[in-house]
Amino acid sequence: MQKNAKQHVQDVCQQLQTSATCLTDAVNTVEKAENKQQIQNTLNQVQSALQAANTTLSNYKE
Repeated sequence: MQKNAKQHVQDVCQQLQTSATCLTDAVNTVEKAENKQQIQNTLNQVQSALQAANTTLSNYKE
């Protein structure tokens, strides 16, 4: 069965959450400060994208 638009956005939310978890693990294990900052910057952007996707789901009109 083909997914609808809302289901695709839900998939994205799950993937972004998984990405955020992985990046958090990376931030907590990285050794060099410059690498930590780069990973943290990426994590911040993924969290922003996750928030936007969650807002899309919350405001989705059936």
